[in-house]
Amino acid sequence: MPPWNMQPELSLLARMKQGDEEAFVALYRRHRDAVYRFALLRTGSPAQAADVTQEAFLHFMTRPEQYDPARGSIAAWLCGVARNIARRDTREREDATDPEAFAAGTLAAHDLAGGDCPAEKLLAAETAEQVRAALATVAPHYRDVLILCELSELSYAEAAQVCGIDIGTVRSRLSRARAQLAERLSRMGVLAGPGRVKEAS
Repeated sequence: MPPWNMQPELSLLARMKQGDEEAFVALYRRHRDAVYRFALLRTGSPAQAADVTQEAFLHFMTRPEQYDPARGSIAAWLCGVARNIARRDTREREDATDPEAFAAGTLAAHDLAGGDCPAEKLLAAETAEQVRAALATVAPHYRDVLILCELSELSYAEAAQVCGIDIGTVRSRLSRARAQLAERLSRMGVLAGPGRVKEAS
């Protein structure tokens, strides 16, 4: 049985399935920022992130029956849909682009302020573009878990559902993702020490 705190969303979902457009809009407004943020950090491109977000919500609107409340929250399911779309798009771009140019990618700055977690504060700092560039070099299966747990604030169980792995693997990947990101940031001169942002001169 879904947790009691999911009931308001499930009521909106039931109305949406009956064709209530306002219910869909309410769910869209509630989750669009989290889905976009995940997509932005997953793709490194505001334009691609907007496309992924739009496609994820279109999928939700046309196939709401695919969401199973027993398996987790709507937010987690939407992030899973966005992840699959982003992975598909990444494969298509890698097939059509020079691998080195694709890996280098340009990451346009985008305002991600508004959260209280350390990783989100780091992304909102002056070094945001460097942080996003470093994040883009973290192995995708580690990066996904880092974005989901640290930035989208999903539980380990929800991240496990999105990625199709067990909770122990989520913990392991999250630890490795943090280590990889810290190592990249240290090499770029963004970190003055373990987990600390270098003071701007």
